Amino acid sequence: MTNERDARTRIVLSWLREDGHEDAERVLLRALDVVDTTPQRRPVWPARRMPDMNAYAKLAVAIAAVVVIAVAGLQFMPRPGQTGGPPTATPSPTPLSTPSPTPSPTSSPMSAPIGQLPAKATTLTPGRYSLGWSGPATSIEVPSGWTGEVAQIRKNTDRPDELGWGGWPGAAFKVYDDACGPEAEPTTVPQSVGSLVTALDAQVGTDATVTDVNFGGVVGKRIELVQAAGLDRATCSDGATGPLKIWFDDAIGYNAISPGYRAIVHAFDVNGRLVVFSGAIGAQAAASDVAELEAIISSTRFGP
Repeated sequence: MTNERDARTRIVLSWLREDGHEDAERVLLRALDVVDTTPQRRPVWPARRMPDMNAYAKLAVAIAAVVVIAVAGLQFMPRPGQTGGPPTATPSPTPLSTPSPTPSPTSSPMSAPIGQLPAKATTLTPGRYSLGWSGPATSIEVPSGWTGEVAQIRKNTDRPDELGWGGWPGAAFKVYDDACGPEAEPTTVPQSVGSLVTALDAQVGTDATVTDVNFGGVVGKRIELVQAAGLDRATCSDGATGPLKIWFDDAIGYNAISPGYRAIVHAFDVNGRLVVFSGAIGAQAAASDVAELEAIISSTRFGP
């Protein structure tokens, strides 16, 4: 699910917004001078720097790209903006027609997407939306009260009852053998549903519940992850309030579970490609909101 909740991001943005600092032009010019003379290295952020939810984009600051860390505790995006939705169509006059035989009853076709999820967090008009991601063409039906951005939706942002879900655009999954233990090189998982399920099910520090799922005729797996029964989170490498590390993706960042959350992962093989969706539900999420999220997930369809 990008946001300003990463500690470093919040610090940088708040510093830039202070009126007392130099104007942006002089700061940018000095930064560019430094870039010209300083060897560039890709930063590697430790897991403890993760925000509290799955994340999804990159923040560009003067040429250096900072990867926003994704946490399934929920990570997602900035604050909602304007309400999205299609323009109101002008009714056309009904043409006269010759009576024709009544066709046999058929099932109602899936409604066409009214648009793509916006590039910035926006409160959505109810309807079907396509995901704006690198995965296969995918659409979901969203009720009122939800925010959408790029390929993810969420509700109750930055609250204990926050919840959300969406497409994970990464291609390479490296699953941690121990979600609680010291940071170690995660194991690269072969690109298949079975391999990802096996790795998550075997992970120390989390308990997994695996079930079959069907998205419009495409069969896959649903994996629910929670803190392992009896685990003393205070003994974990990131402490009692830190996340449990689930996987790492070189292109996107971390996926992890914050305290009190349960993670939801859906995995499919689509045209020979591993396609993954990831989300999370806060400890205080209302049953009605959880039911709405499950309805959104169930509405997922592949194709235009």
